[in-house]
Amino acid sequence: MQLLKFSTGNGKLSNRLIFSLPAGYTCRQAGVCKTLADRTTGKIKDLPNDSGTISPEYRCFAAMAETRPNVRNARWHNWTLLRKTSKYAGDPVNNMGALIEMSLVLNQVGSLVRIHESGDFYNLDYLRAWLQVARINSDIKFYAYTKELKFWLQVANEIPSNFYLTASVGGRLDHLLTQHPQVFQRIAHVVYTEQEAEDNGWEIDHDDSHCFGDKPFALLVHGSQRAGSDAQKAITTRKKNGEWVGYGAKR
Repeated sequence: MQLLKFSTGNGKLSNRLIFSLPAGYTCRQAGVCKTLADRTTGKIKDLPNDSGTISPEYRCFAAMAETRPNVRNARWHNWTLLRKTSKYAGDPVNNMGALIEMSLVLNQVGSLVRIHESGDFYNLDYLRAWLQVARINSDIKFYAYTKELKFWLQVANEIPSNFYLTASVGGRLDHLLTQHPQVFQRIAHVVYTEQEAEDNGWEIDHDDSHCFGDKPFALLVHGSQRAGSDAQKAITTRKKNGEWVGYGAKR
């Protein structure tokens, strides 16, 4: 039986399992960050859309990793297998949930699982499958950033206490953030500078610890940004000033 593939860390995170899907293709509500890597060649395509968003433009932090065939193939393997499993006889939530559960067990999961270093909840059944897995594994913390705010609203009363969603600003549904403040309390804003975060009263998160809090926070733009973009110019300026420019990089 084929199982899902997990990683155990990246330049930013350690001591957790990380599950990913193809960037962009599974992100229906992505806006300014819409970035795709061609499934065959890995060539990057930027498709930023500022419709409905309150965020400055930035390229998806995770998409650039898919220029590497091993990363790209693992993420497509996961998405292909999930979609195939959802079509088996029976309930798609139960089918996908069983696949995720078995894959976690055989990966010797610890106490922390990040859902989607790359990708998003591409449909409601898939999100509910993860919620089902979280309810079964109450001793594990599951967490994810998401722009699928309508899905979140639909399952708001189904989310177990060990499942943490953070609203990721920069999508086509950002307008819902102010309409439902009682639901959307953990909100991640991408900023170009530390001063921008300070001016808004947002702490900057470098290790996902803020994903378990109850207030908005900031993420500094990083990674390989589109040439000539304001995001790339901000990184260049920070580098010249000896400031933080990215994970694994020197100040």
